Amino acid sequence: MLVLVVLCLRSTGCLPADESRGGNSDSDADSDADAETDTYDIFDCDCPSPEGTAEQRMAGAMTICKDHEVFTVERIFSSDNGHLGFSILDSMGTNDCLLPRHGCQMITLGTGPVAQADPNDAVDMGDHDAQIDLDPMPEYQGYNLNADTPKDACDVSQLKFELTAPSNVKGFSFDFLFASAEYDEYLNQGYNDTFYAIMVSSELNAGATTNIAFDDNGSEIEVDTNFFENNDHPCDESGSGWEPSMEDVSGSTGWLRTSWPVSSGHEFDLIFSIHDEGDCIYDSIVFIDNFQWLEDPVTGGTVPIE
Repeated sequence: MLVLVVLCLRSTGCLPADESRGGNSDSDADSDADAETDTYDIFDCDCPSPEGTAEQRMAGAMTICKDHEVFTVERIFSSDNGHLGFSILDSMGTNDCLLPRHGCQMITLGTGPVAQADPNDAVDMGDHDAQIDLDPMPEYQGYNLNADTPKDACDVSQLKFELTAPSNVKGFSFDFLFASAEYDEYLNQGYNDTFYAIMVSSELNAGATTNIAFDDNGSEIEVDTNFFENNDHPCDESGSGWEPSMEDVSGSTGWLRTSWPVSSGHEFDLIFSIHDEGDCIYDSIVFIDNFQWLEDPVTGGTVPIE
């Protein structure tokens, strides 16, 4: 099963999320999810507002809001209750790490309900039996053809943007943090829950789906990446459910930044994607924030940030 929720905006900006429930999140965004195209007068971005659809608020929380003539935002999920895997947060836990990188809000995509108490005790978000799909593995990893074979996946959650780069732009960047309950039980097991940042552009690999978020070994973002629980760039995840100090261990990559080149005026797709690999348990989550257009030349890659 594949569920699509689409919003098209024609404006110079975006509306941010409404006031978060419980001080932390704006989740379950399906109530206003009928597909439509609207024109708005936009004044705010990335701070609470009572207006706008769920997809519009998610774009605003990421700061995808300035200098866009046209863009679309689409949520894609594979399980009946997959909408529970999307949220807008102003924080998670009692730490100083899982906070927005810019402004007052960030978004999350998860392979389970974002508000669940224990990601180690997770189940399929479907109403019935586990809903299994293929890993949405991109055809390329950077500029290299992906030779792996896609495995079964569960609880796929994706947020797709169709973007037009403004004038004088040479690239873009975004910040993200991946956390998983598969740490540390499934280290070096050869298959793991995965986060992809999939770019589809005629300028990149002839338009083939391409993952642009990977470590300096060329590995996609999962618990085996050399970013995960790396002592050189630690993250305090306390109070979030994703910390290694829990009885059922979890962990994270800490905050990372992916940058990639794009030409001025170029139209392309950017798809943030996360899934359970091979089963529907031991959930994972990704926090995404601080999308920026870059005016200086960009080579492309992912690096840790403070």
